[in-house]
Amino acid sequence: MKILSVTSFAVGGPLTDLCFAKVVTNTGIVGWGEGSLPGKCTAVAAGITELSSLISGMSAIQTERVWQRMVRHSYWKAGPILSSAIAAIDMALWDIKGKVYKAPVHELLGGALRERVWLYANIGLSNDPSELRTRAERALAEGYTAVKFYPLPAVMSLEGPRAYRSVIACCEAVRDVVGADGAFCLDFHGRCTPNVAVQMEAAVRHTQPLWIEEPTAPEDIGALQRVQEKSVVPIATGERYSSRWQFREIFERRLADVVQPDVANCYGISEMQRIAAMAEMYGVAYAPHNPNGPVQDQASLHLAFAAQNFSILEHRHDVAPEMRSFASYAITNRGDGYANPPTAPGLGIEIDEEALHSMLLRPGAFLPESFRLDGSIGDW
Repeated sequence: MKILSVTSFAVGGPLTDLCFAKVVTNTGIVGWGEGSLPGKCTAVAAGITELSSLISGMSAIQTERVWQRMVRHSYWKAGPILSSAIAAIDMALWDIKGKVYKAPVHELLGGALRERVWLYANIGLSNDPSELRTRAERALAEGYTAVKFYPLPAVMSLEGPRAYRSVIACCEAVRDVVGADGAFCLDFHGRCTPNVAVQMEAAVRHTQPLWIEEPTAPEDIGALQRVQEKSVVPIATGERYSSRWQFREIFERRLADVVQPDVANCYGISEMQRIAAMAEMYGVAYAPHNPNGPVQDQASLHLAFAAQNFSILEHRHDVAPEMRSFASYAITNRGDGYANPPTAPGLGIEIDEEALHSMLLRPGAFLPESFRLDGSIGDW
């Protein structure tokens, strides 16, 4: 069974831009993958198109051989655009393999290791305690027992008491909603300098977050080390790392308690499995980053079922109805904050190609930016 064609789609999604790959075999089997990289999906789509000529005619079920060829053919490796393009194709090939063997992808990865997957509701960015309280209440009303939010403004290199009071108020409001036994995660989006991150962790420690995500810029390993050495709250990172080679230093230097590789950006399902296994060896929890489209969502769910050290999965519960307008399936919370294992062959999701053509991305449609109080440009 050979790869006949690879097509890319850069589209506007419910929250951000999305990028999909469609792989067709010479026997007519179709696989779907996702390489969404917000703000850069047009570039990822071009990368998928370039890779198509490289892998055309290769066996569609030899996922590892195709993966190795896509990764090793280029002198330039590990950039997020290339790794996302490869991720989309790799995901589609796993979808095809599952359809060929009439098995869900998690079965091909060794089988489900749990009966259900714990979900947290991503309730978004706000530094308004009352707004976060309302969003958390809505999530709990749907049965979720865990949420994640982004309480930081675009912080300065040094911050005074007001910024810390604001984040404390947000954390206390959400803790009040979820109760003593509920869970919430904090995402700092890599916005803090080491000194701000250390002080921020100390300030919110009493609210007992499940983790603090990306406390500092991911490219600054030394900053992460300083935060980890000072922190009591578990530290999570990894959504902006592309491969096991980048994660290796995180593991060897014990710089994180939780890793969050993103299947749409991290060279796909093939590489995610290897990173999960490395994390398990170092006693690090595995919680895939999962904020984008429905194919990534489904692939992340399969990976969550197949990893021993999996902890909890991100869920964009607020846009599931919109996702179903162009996808055959979106992860469903059972009503108790958990998801059941997929049972359909492959990833268990199909995309409406006609709908994608009506959603094609307009240049500049999604340009995320952040500005500090003094008007200077902050990290998004």
